Amino acid sequence: MTAIPSFTDLQQSLEQNWHLSWEGHGGVDVQLVEVNEGVAMNRRFECYSAVFRQPAGLQLPQYTYLLHSPAKMQWPVMLTPIGPDEDGEHHLLQAVFHCRRPVEAAIADTQ
Repeated sequence: MTAIPSFTDLQQSLEQNWHLSWEGHGGVDVQLVEVNEGVAMNRRFECYSAVFRQPAGLQLPQYTYLLHSPAKMQWPVMLTPIGPDEDGEHHLLQAVFHCRRPVEAAIADTQ
């Protein structure tokens, strides 16, 4: 298992339900609604983000949650509230990943 979900992990599960859990709580299901590429500081790094829609009426705080994918993978991920979605009924959480690219990808970019 990798330390964080990859851009591909996230893209492949777009619009699917994921699960958030935390110590002392069984957690909640959230829907992955956006996966975006960001701007990395240089070619050795990659940057991307994921936005999750919470159930109506729920507004979770910034926290490091255990994020469970539909493929039964799990990672500790800090999620930050970014406000309501367009309909105003669901609040959104965002994770931003800025990390070293896999060695193979970094080598391919230099060729």
